[in-house]
Amino acid sequence: MTKVLVTLCVLGALQATAAAQNKTGMPLTCFYCKSGQSCSHNLPQICSSPQDACIIVQEHNTFAFQSSTWNGGTYQSCADSRQSLMGFLAFYFGATVTVEIRSEICKTNDCNVHLMPIGQAISSVRNGLQCPACYAPGFESCESNESLRCTGGADQCAVVVGTLAQGDVAIPFAGRGCATRVACGIKTLESGVFTYKLTNVQCSPAPKAQTSSAIPTLAWGPFTLASIVPRVPLFLPFLLGLCFC
Repeated sequence: MTKVLVTLCVLGALQATAAAQNKTGMPLTCFYCKSGQSCSHNLPQICSSPQDACIIVQEHNTFAFQSSTWNGGTYQSCADSRQSLMGFLAFYFGATVTVEIRSEICKTNDCNVHLMPIGQAISSVRNGLQCPACYAPGFESCESNESLRCTGGADQCAVVVGTLAQGDVAIPFAGRGCATRVACGIKTLESGVFTYKLTNVQCSPAPKAQTSSAIPTLAWGPFTLASIVPRVPLFLPFLLGLCFC
């Protein structure tokens, strides 16, 4: 029995090592960089198991001032392709509160240096669906008093609770709105600007847009919604002292 266990352990170690190797059998290397850092193409990152791919993630959001001004960034690193969300994902928590993230992977050495995620050309075109919408930085729930017309591939109504983090600072937030199906699968995501950690995500198919702007508010969560709607907007960049690139 002891020999069997040792054999299984050795096989498991070999399989884990293979997962981080490229097609030549050598360790896979990827370019590492995050917006705001000083990066060099001459310093590749050696990937470790279970990382078997290189990734590039581009983020654009309007969290900064809850306006139409976009902030963006790029993240490049090693990744586990089995755990990575690929393609276009987005949350729209209102007409002026948006996060759009595009990501792509590849599996050859340093292939993410110049890899560019594919854009989403029709993300701003209305798709005939609508969802309740709200955004509450600093809180764990929010109450929706407005409806949002969904656009592009955002065909889900989402209720989201989590944190936006950068460095050692993490700010809780809650939001409701339209989302893409891929976005509904997020738990933790390192992007070009923030690290997203979502503790609760509930999605359901978005209904067709109504002629009336009034749609029912969805009750959710252990809190009394009316008691926690923020009276004064909290602007994350002011709290973080950030300068977006």
